[in-house]
Amino acid sequence: MLTLDLRAAHASPMLAFAADQIDTAKRQEAERKLAAAEAMFGVNLKKDIDHIVIAGNGDASKGGVAYVYGRFDAQRLTTILAGASEYSTSNHHGTVVQRWRDDSDKKKKCMAFAKPGLALFADQAEPLAQALDVLAARRPGLPADTPLRAAFTPSAGDVLTLHATGLSEIVGAQPNAQALRQATALSLRIGTPDAETLKAALAVTATDNQTAQQVYQALMGIRALAMLRAAEEPETAALATQIGITCDGNAVQVAFGISKTQLQTALQNRKARLAAQPAPAANAP
Repeated sequence: MLTLDLRAAHASPMLAFAADQIDTAKRQEAERKLAAAEAMFGVNLKKDIDHIVIAGNGDASKGGVAYVYGRFDAQRLTTILAGASEYSTSNHHGTVVQRWRDDSDKKKKCMAFAKPGLALFADQAEPLAQALDVLAARRPGLPADTPLRAAFTPSAGDVLTLHATGLSEIVGAQPNAQALRQATALSLRIGTPDAETLKAALAVTATDNQTAQQVYQALMGIRALAMLRAAEEPETAALATQIGITCDGNAVQVAFGISKTQLQTALQNRKARLAAQPAPAANAP
C-alpha cells in the first residue's frame, strides 16, 4: 500500500524549498503541463487532489487500485472519457464503471466515482470491482490484526509511505526485484516532521536472521561505495554519511535525515563544483 499526502506535501516549507532548487526550465515545463491538465480536465492537481492511495491484493499481475481523494467535476471528466478509444460503461451495484483504451500505452483502463470526493482507477475491472465492494461493505476489508495496520497509523509529517507484506508473491518473477523475494515485509516513510527537516526511514523484515545480515551487508556496501566517491561527488558522499543502517535479528533498519541548511549547502557546493569544471574542448574543424 502506497500513500501520498499531497496536502502535507504542498504545505511543507522543506519540500517547497527543495522544489525551488529544480532547474527553472524544468520547473516551468512542469507548471505548463499542470496548467494544460487543469484546462482539459478541470482539476487543479496542486489544489484539488488531497490524497492518493494505491493498494493491491498481493498479485502483481492484476495491478492495484488507485484511490484518489479530492474535488472533481465528475460530469466533465465523464464527458472527456466518453471520447476515448473503446469507451464503454457498466453498472456495478449502482456505481457506473467506465472503461477505455489508453492510447499512450495501448492498455485498457477503468475508473469509477465511488462517492463524492473519491475516484478509483485501475488497469483491470476485477480489482476495481472488489474495491467498490469493500467500500460498500459487501466484501470484508483488512482484519484488525493485518500486518499492514501500520499503514493506517501515519507518523507526524509523513508525506509518502509504502507498506508491503508477502513480497515474494508481489514480486513474482520480475527480474529487477528478486532481492525483495527474501523479505516478508517492507515499510518506507518519507516526511518532513518540521519545517527544516526531511527524514526517510526504511524497514525490511527478512525471512530469517541470516538473510537479514545479507541485506544489511548489501546496504552497507552501497553506502560505502557512495562515500568512496568523495573525490568525484563529494556532495553525495556527504549525504551518505547521514544514512544510518542497523540490523537486529531478522529486521534491517535504514534511517536518513537532512536539514534545510545541509541540503542548501550540498546543492550550493555541487553548483560551484560543476561551474568550476573546464568546458569540454570544441571539436576541431
